[in-house]
Amino acid sequence: MAAQDDVKWKRMAGDLRDRIDRLQERVDRVHRSVLDKDVLHDLLPLRAATLARRSALPEARERERRFAGMSSAYAAALEEGGTSTRDIRRITLDGLTWSVPLVRPDDAAQVERAIGHQDFPYRVIAQTREVAIGGIMIDIGANVGRMSIPRVILGDVALAYCAEPDPLNHACLTRNVLDNHLGGLVLPDRVAIGAETGTVRFERSNTAGGHRVIGADTVSTRETIEVPIVTLDGFVDRFGIDLDQVNFVKVDVQGLEVHVLRGASRVLARRHVAWQMEVDPHWLRSARSSLAELVGMLRGSFTHFVDLNRHAVGRRVRPIAELGEALGYLAGPPEGRTDILVCTLATRGHHEARPA
Repeated sequence: MAAQDDVKWKRMAGDLRDRIDRLQERVDRVHRSVLDKDVLHDLLPLRAATLARRSALPEARERERRFAGMSSAYAAALEEGGTSTRDIRRITLDGLTWSVPLVRPDDAAQVERAIGHQDFPYRVIAQTREVAIGGIMIDIGANVGRMSIPRVILGDVALAYCAEPDPLNHACLTRNVLDNHLGGLVLPDRVAIGAETGTVRFERSNTAGGHRVIGADTVSTRETIEVPIVTLDGFVDRFGIDLDQVNFVKVDVQGLEVHVLRGASRVLARRHVAWQMEVDPHWLRSARSSLAELVGMLRGSFTHFVDLNRHAVGRRVRPIAELGEALGYLAGPPEGRTDILVCTLATRGHHEARPA
């Protein structure tokens, strides 16, 4: 009996090893079929070496000249020429000269965190390459250029128009453009994007990524300033951006996503443009909108989505009709946030048609 049990267990162990081997083969096949973010990391400094020639081309210089004529903030940055200030620290990041905003320059721990948290989102760039590559990118809430600058250097996009309302972030963004020979290739204006045109209150955070637009009657214990705001359609008109060449819009605006969409009817009508945006229910409520409202607007403008959360379950590309259910986990507790990619795809196979 013992001998029979021994044979049985050996057979089961052998079957288990075979299943593990087959599973590993499947994992290896998947890894061979997806982009490796480490390749992008290692390629970036080599591509950066070509930037001086690209930005020196006559069309790039002319494009920068025209942009500076329409963006007073960028024109001022060009004239300033990168004068050193105590609230900006220059570091080397993946072969680039990189300016880091120091919101609290006297707080050594905060300065250390600000510098230590500087990196480029290679994983997200790899995740979105299938729909984001080529043409022009519009970066809304560009911060210091962590998303747009590597995409331009790697050749994923030819140009990036950036909107960043915070003065310190914008100062670092423009330095990162100038120090890395990106003039005429990355074009940063100091402006917020929303549902209106004019000026709005802007609450400054203790971190460079936490600043946000707030309502006129919102009580705040933090520093607030006034910043210019314009609709995305107005931003496109102002700089003469050719929407036929725009392939990708990135949005990271601390809950103002619904407001951005309200002012972007003409951009949303361009079915070839893919959008990436952060989704955070807490910040959406703070901006007097909701996850349900955001989902409703996206369902009316796109056919498919990808949840970029590496722990998301289900198929990678899903019909937009499933977006609300798929993001249900964000409602918590505890509440979470993620980035999503939304796009319109031609109907084929298992894909559903665009919602009416």
